[in-house]
This record gives sequence, structure tokens and C-alpha cells, in this order.
Amino acid sequence: MKEIALTGTNCHIFADVLSALLHRGIAVHAYVTYPERLMVEDVDLTVSRLAVDSPSTMHSDFEGYHDVVLTFNDDLTSSEDNDFTLHQFNPLITAAVEAGVRRVVVVGSPESAAFFMGDLRRRDGLDWVYISTEGDYAERVAQEVAAPHYHKEEYPA
Repeated sequence: MKEIALTGTNCHIFADVLSALLHRGIAVHAYVTYPERLMVEDVDLTVSRLAVDSPSTMHSDFEGYHDVVLTFNDDLTSSEDNDFTLHQFNPLITAAVEAGVRRVVVVGSPESAAFFMGDLRRRDGLDWVYISTEGDYAERVAQEVAAPHYHKEEYPA
């Protein structure tokens, strides 16, 4: 069974993607900002705290994963979530690259696509896809992880 790493804050984007992955039978190691708030029990789910204050811990957490999914809240009025995105996106990508992750799937607001894809395009050799939170984004993430297409394009809505 394939296992992926899923990261993010405790928001509906994270929850939707987690549900879609588990529904497809994909094992998930969830690295979330507040693991004690995650009220899901599943034999295919492991939950840990996302160590955003320790790049070396994030690096070791991502080692051995082919795929890492990074979720970001699309509520652009939330200063806490905006701060998380602005300060943690780059360190999360760097940790994934340094850990040898082969593929990164980023899920975020359509209004933030340029921010995310600008950084991703500068990462030589990293296979990535950006998925906007429009439409059935959670199912698109599950499809990408289950049968990767290996392209560097925004996944169409």
C-alpha cells in the first residue's frame, strides 16, 4: 500500500484532502499544526505534529516518502493562516527536496497560485503539481497521488 505525507493547518482543505486520500485506500502520515484537534481514526492514518520550528525535523519526517501533499487554507482573511503560508511554504518545500521527496502536490487558493507556482518553478528537478481549491480539489489530489502524471502544470479545474 502506498503511503504519503500530508501537511497543513487544521482547516477544511486539510480535512477534505485527508478524507479523499483515506477513501481511496491511501495510507497517510498527517503532519498537522494541532494534531490533538484531528478527530479522525483510521487504520491507514498516522498523525504527528508538523515541526515548523525545526527544519531538520521536517527533513527527517519527509524522508522515505515519494509524495508529499502540502495543503494551505484558502481563507485569505485569516491572518494566522496567511502567516503560516508566507513563512512555512518555502521551508516545507526545502525540507521535502532535501529529504529526497520525488513529488510535491500543493493545494491552495486560486488567488495564491502565482505565489506557490513561482517558488515551485525555481526548483530544478522537483516534480510538482499545484491544485487550486476550486471544484472537487480533494478528489483531484487523490487522483494525482494514486496515479501521478509527472508534469509541472497547474491541474485544471
